[in-house]
Amino acid sequence: MLRSGESNRPAAYPRGVCRVCLKRPEIPEERYGRCEQCVKAGRIAFRFRVLPARGGNGLTVRAGELSPRALRQKWREPLLGFHGQASMRPHLGLHELEMVTAKDRIESLRIAPDLGGRGAEVLAALRDAAERTDASW
Repeated sequence: MLRSGESNRPAAYPRGVCRVCLKRPEIPEERYGRCEQCVKAGRIAFRFRVLPARGGNGLTVRAGELSPRALRQKWREPLLGFHGQASMRPHLGLHELEMVTAKDRIESLRIAPDLGGRGAEVLAALRDAAERTDASW
């Protein structure tokens, strides 16, 4: 049960700060924990859990805020066209990846410090996840 003033957001986020830009105060009870400017711009941050692949080679997406079907249908083409670098962010937990989107394009990828030197592998794992045809992770 939540006390007054608490949210059901993970503890790694600074309290009351927008989940996307990490600068401005969030709107109370907003679905994605965003500020007014991020809502107007259509910016959303989706989180995924990236773990070592079963065969031991590379990484794979094991869980996420989007279903594999939604990732495939809406974000497969933008992921293939994304040529940016993933940046490290200390607010992310162990093995986490955050995909920041604005309407129909990908703005950036943020990765946890433990995945720091593996940006290309993380992007490849996310692209592979977008190719899945499974209904769930």
